[in-house]
Order: sequence, then C-alpha cells, then structure tokens
Amino acid sequence: MSFDLELTGRRALVTAGTKGVGASVVDVLRNAGAIVIATARAIPADSPIGAHYVAADLTTAAGCATVAQGVLDRLGGIDILVNVLGGSSAPAGGFAALDDEAWARELDLNLMPAVRLDRALLPSMLVQRAGVIVHVTSIQHELPLPEST
Repeated sequence: MSFDLELTGRRALVTAGTKGVGASVVDVLRNAGAIVIATARAIPADSPIGAHYVAADLTTAAGCATVAQGVLDRLGGIDILVNVLGGSSAPAGGFAALDDEAWARELDLNLMPAVRLDRALLPSMLVQRAGVIVHVTSIQHELPLPEST
C-alpha cells in the first residue's frame, strides 16, 4: 500500500534526528519530499547526502534558541515540528528516590525542549495559518530499564 503524504516542499524540524525513532521520522519526511532539518548534539560525520542538521544541546534554553533561529534562518519558516527527544538517566529506585536535581534533569531533557521549541516556532505557523506539531517521547530509549518507575 502506498499513499501520498503531500509533503513536497514542506519545511520540517525533527529533534533527535540521528538515531532510532528520530532518524526514521527524518527518513519518512525526506522520502515524502519534505525539506528536513534534524537536531543533534554534534553533526554526524556519516550523514546521508542531502541531510541537514543543527548542532545544539536542547536541554538548555540557549540550545533551543540556536535551533529555532537556525531553522527560521535556513528555511524561512516551518510547516512541521516533530519533537522526538527523550530518554532518562535517572538512577534506579523509582519516583521517590529522585531528588529535585534529578527531576530537573529529566524535565530539561523530556519536557522543556518541546516547550521552548513550540514557543519559538509556533508563532511563524500561526502567521502562515498552517503547521503541525507532533510530540513523541519516552523515558525508555533503551530497554530494559531496571527498576523503572
């Protein structure tokens, strides 16, 4: 079965687009004709021809600002934002074992990048009266996750 996603020329940003789900989303969007920029902490040396990246640490406000400005500068706007970034480095022990610092790290990885990028890029979608934002996340980017909460 095949279908046309009608994405030719659409401008997309995919966070965490170098591995796993993020890389798969990048491939699907590119194969459907979209112009895709992916985020990475460092631009991969073995990136496919035609792949575009912005290197930044999305766990920081400055990193999110760098990505948002890079997308707007390079693409002139955005039609699709797919937030895939997520994971966990929390120690074992479950919910009650995490102190405030551990919670802050997890939120800085799993929640705040999406909030910051939405806040930075949604206004251009509103101006053009079109756009799509998709959030995909999981703390279990590696399995098994011992003593998961």
